[in-house]
Amino acid sequence: MKLSVIVPVLNEATFVPLYLESVGAYADEIIMVDGGSTDGTLDIIESFQQRSYPIELFAMPQTGLPYTEDWDESRVRNFLIDQATGDWIMNLDIDEIVDDRFKEALPELMSRQEVHIYQFPFVNFWGDPQTLRVNSPGDERWSNDITRMWRSGIGIRYRDEKHHCTLEGPGGQSIWQIPRGRVEIPIYHYHYALGKKIKFNDNRRGDVNLHENQGEADWNYAHPEYTIATTEFKGEHPAVIRRYLQQSVHDS
Repeated sequence: MKLSVIVPVLNEATFVPLYLESVGAYADEIIMVDGGSTDGTLDIIESFQQRSYPIELFAMPQTGLPYTEDWDESRVRNFLIDQATGDWIMNLDIDEIVDDRFKEALPELMSRQEVHIYQFPFVNFWGDPQTLRVNSPGDERWSNDITRMWRSGIGIRYRDEKHHCTLEGPGGQSIWQIPRGRVEIPIYHYHYALGKKIKFNDNRRGDVNLHENQGEADWNYAHPEYTIATTEFKGEHPAVIRRYLQQSVHDS
């Protein structure tokens, strides 16, 4: 069986090489849509294509402000689904890396006839690669399972939404009604831990106190409505991240 990994990108020069090196170890095809990158993202993708990575790249320029209703994100993500030819589809975002154990587990996961959709533990880093953000009262969205893989051809699509797109089954059916399994292998979310650690207009709920998208984020910011709860990361990063961190120390 074959796995298609789908992902939109826009100005992701930090994450693209890490992502492609990781995904390239287990994906049969990597389908990407670029929203108009200007930071070297496309050059990096092309370099991986030249190394025979199974990448298909499309262009669908986004207009307006990122992470707002100006974007037509569901159209982009459904386009990605339509291009996939694998038996299974994985919608792994560009700042997400699966634990290294996934490659070995994947064949058995795809062979299970009773399961049509998989959820994974979702691990969020906060401020640096050794700190995790976890749930707190009034802010319970950081340490949850997330749906990231499903059997192709069963009608799973993204609901027609401009942003914060929601997966749904045929006819608007809840994906929670589709036979599912839980993969005991985490997906690590490095959005707030590597590179700039925050993207333009992506200051989610003011939690890093950077309302003008300029300067350095304030990781000690105290939100007035809930506690920003963190804990030490005691696991092991995927190999691509370990190499990146070692190189960063060497370069500094």
